[in-house]
Amino acid sequence: MNVRQVLLRSGAGIGGTALLAGAMWLHSILPQLEAAQLDPIRDGGTVGEEIRNRDFSVRVEKVEAARSLAPSLSLGDPPPVGTDGIYLIVRLRATSHREPLQLRTVELETPGGYTFKQDPRTGTASAGAQPTFEPMIWTPATVVFELPKKRLEGAHLIVGTGGLLPQLSAAADIDLGITGNRADQLTGSAVERYDIRDRP
Repeated sequence: MNVRQVLLRSGAGIGGTALLAGAMWLHSILPQLEAAQLDPIRDGGTVGEEIRNRDFSVRVEKVEAARSLAPSLSLGDPPPVGTDGIYLIVRLRATSHREPLQLRTVELETPGGYTFKQDPRTGTASAGAQPTFEPMIWTPATVVFELPKKRLEGAHLIVGTGGLLPQLSAAADIDLGITGNRADQLTGSAVERYDIRDRP
């Protein structure tokens, strides 16, 4: 085998490896691109503001934190439901514009691409099922998230109508205003045995 053949085979091997690496990279990002195309258009705002879209309006009224939650049953004085992280409690009000609806999408997004679902624990005095929001009536709702303390900063609440065609659904993106200092305040003032039923 002469030098020319060695070089040709080496070049073919390197080229094939580069093509394979490119194909694998494209395969890894394609689902994310397709998912982004299916995401609903979000209307944004902050705590205290009314965020309005074609289907509903929502306003976050209060953000609190807890180290543990009160159990749903008080018989026999069961222990609170603790966490290694923190419970973030978001109180909001919402109203529908045309017909009764529910917010099927309720998530907390934090920097770095982390997403947390609401109310991950059972056996706690949590908010339970979300209410149906009626036209022209501002109805209160409470959502609870469990997350690591270091994920508090920069958290956004995402609520939406969801459905089979997410790209056609309405959604709101609320910046909870949790800066580094605010995250420290929430963590420092987090209460034990937080009972949603006892709080307005």
